[in-house]
Amino acid sequence: MISFSSPILPESWRNSNMLLLSLIAPPDNLNPEYFSTLLNQYGSVNSVKILNKSLMDYKVLVEMGTPEAAKSAKSFLDQLSSNFIKCSYYYDEKPAQSVSYKNCSLDLINDSTMSTLKYRHSTSLNEIVQEDDKQPTSIRTIPSSQQIIHSTSKIQHSTVLCVNGIKGKNLDAQKLYNIFSNFGNIDKILLIKLKNFAFIKYLKEEYSIFVFQNCQNLQFFDSVVSISFVAEDAIDKLIGLDTLYNQQDYYVGTQETDRFNSNHKMNLFPPSQVLHISNLKKVSSNAETMWDVFSEFGVVEAVKVLNTQYKFMCLVKMETLQQALETMALMHNEEIDNRNIQISFTKAKI
Repeated sequence: MISFSSPILPESWRNSNMLLLSLIAPPDNLNPEYFSTLLNQYGSVNSVKILNKSLMDYKVLVEMGTPEAAKSAKSFLDQLSSNFIKCSYYYDEKPAQSVSYKNCSLDLINDSTMSTLKYRHSTSLNEIVQEDDKQPTSIRTIPSSQQIIHSTSKIQHSTVLCVNGIKGKNLDAQKLYNIFSNFGNIDKILLIKLKNFAFIKYLKEEYSIFVFQNCQNLQFFDSVVSISFVAEDAIDKLIGLDTLYNQQDYYVGTQETDRFNSNHKMNLFPPSQVLHISNLKKVSSNAETMWDVFSEFGVVEAVKVLNTQYKFMCLVKMETLQQALETMALMHNEEIDNRNIQISFTKAKI
């Protein structure tokens, strides 16, 4: 095995078409087909080999068709998440026993199958995610006897999503609920601020699929989020590791908090600049009040009043989708004139 300790890699390593992936809390039924499908859009995938399968140390070796394809795939994975998937180049040529590069030190380790965590007796996930940020990257020589699996199947769905890139002041699980409950009833949410990601578990798989298809690459507070499927028990595996999260970072849904009646047909709408504001009082359901309230969260482009004899509602259009998302996160279920307003996405236009 070769280990190195530097953010600056030798140029020859960057030209490798081999990628080594390390995952945290992957789905239990994750297989080579997932990675082949995921990375095939960035170039041909020659082979996928799963090296180790555990919650703490799940590693996958991917051989792309060309170094250019490997570079594109790595760029995608680096943006996807520095928390769920870590990606490094793999280089299978053994250097001399002692080799020096500028700003990079290499040492040959005889045990080619040794894990960096092999001799740790008590390790929490919190230690692992912190260690990944500061420890040298490890690159392993894989015995040729291990079978290489070629595959091209569909990505495996689950009810649990990993939302990567969660950054912003005063964000907590409740504010994530305010947004993601628009797309289906939620079972649990766990926000890991330490690593800027959250797990969201829906009651039905159709909800998580809708989010996966409609909420990728949203500008949300201080960053762009990306979304991937994870194991059904991903949240349960982390509950109890209280050094990872605070009480307000864990949310458990109930029938009282569900936005949708499970017995009725549900219309799910993707995120939009136009917000539907309901449960208003008559005195506050006017354009002037709505303009004043929502201008605190961005530029209001338009307001439309939708009052009936018994219901008082409005449409508010924000200047950008980012402002609409942040407005919903901060204002859903908040009080206006002593009544908790409800905010949802809509396909209506103003």
